[in-house]
Amino acid sequence: MKNLIVLSLLATLILTGALTGCTTTVVVEGSVPTPLVRKIPARIGIYYGEDFKTFQHTEALEAEGTWKINFGDQNLTFFRNLMESLFESVTELPNPQPGPETAATIDAVLIPQIVKYGFLTPGLSGLNFFSASIHYRITMVDMAGNELADWTVVGYGKSEGGVFGGDSALGEATMLAIRDGGARISIDLTDQPEVAKWIDRQGATDNEN
Repeated sequence: MKNLIVLSLLATLILTGALTGCTTTVVVEGSVPTPLVRKIPARIGIYYGEDFKTFQHTEALEAEGTWKINFGDQNLTFFRNLMESLFESVTELPNPQPGPETAATIDAVLIPQIVKYGFLTPGLSGLNFFSASIHYRITMVDMAGNELADWTVVGYGKSEGGVFGGDSALGEATMLAIRDGGARISIDLTDQPEVAKWIDRQGATDNEN
């Protein structure tokens, strides 16, 4: 009996050690649809920082090992589509402060950032799905240096999955969180008071021309 107990404890320790020592790498993939929204009549400059373009999240879970989630590529592709659908003209900038020549060709600068990513597995939540959340910070300034917007948007996603195939399920949940965050940005952007005033000014300028 004692031998059975000892063997059972050893098996548990070995399994725990194996789980703790393993690494699950999640590369987020999936279709990136173009959002259907009304274009804002403006020329926008957008700066994607390196952290935004190559975002990765690594987290060690005691009972499940280490998770590495890489969604920078899919996130960047989605945002490029989103910005193209939101504005009449989009110029990607190499830094957040454009030079004089570039500044003459745009009306404002928008800077998206990822400030936080989080996820839950069935082992953590006790539920039969993986979930993910992404906190985006959106900053927008006009060419006079006036801040038009600075707010945080949270995108959520979840996907059913068990112990096996968890990387695919978490990847799908993360992709859904990216899409949800983008949808919220497209809706919330024009609700920002200073952005709304700026859009009105852009429309007035177009009418004058």
